Amino acid sequence: AVPEPRATRVLFFGTIRPYKGFDLLIEACLALWLAGHVFELAVAGKAFMPIAPLLDRVRDAGFGERLVLDLGFLTEQRLDAHLRKSAIIAFPYRHIDSSGAFLSALHYGKAMVASRVGMFAGLDEGAVRLCAPDDAGALAQALAIVLADAGMRSALGKGALTMRARVGDWEAAAAQTVSVYEQASERVRQA
Repeated sequence: AVPEPRATRVLFFGTIRPYKGFDLLIEACLALWLAGHVFELAVAGKAFMPIAPLLDRVRDAGFGERLVLDLGFLTEQRLDAHLRKSAIIAFPYRHIDSSGAFLSALHYGKAMVASRVGMFAGLDEGAVRLCAPDDAGALAQALAIVLADAGMRSALGKGALTMRARVGDWEAAAAQTVSVYEQASERVRQA
């Protein structure tokens, strides 16, 4: 039931909280739309902050038809559909240590744009286009570059898949976590 893209689609997904920079993404998208860029913004997830005023700004500017909204809890199937139908995934976070959403998105081989904070700051820019945090202008510039270049989107998507292979999957992460706990428990027993 997720609509087919009518233009290049940028996806913001997951819980919507202030630290995730959704307001920055709206500012960046408005600037790009006003500059003549044609793309859609899909917003999929549950809001834990007021977002109606932000969405109203998009509608009031005449770009409401470029929004694809799926607000509320997402089933795995709906999230999968959104990830498959997107061309770019945005992580405009103000601050973060790590991101389960990002690790899940790696499996889809999509171009990604992220703020240079937390775990994102150390990522390979061959896999993710990075920009300054808490800066709607920098986010708009990064998105504009990726929106304008299908070859770059493809290369970033391939880079994401390569990164996914290096990072491993959830089962590998679980096994490593169990191993660390076992090692720590053994040290406590020996002490």
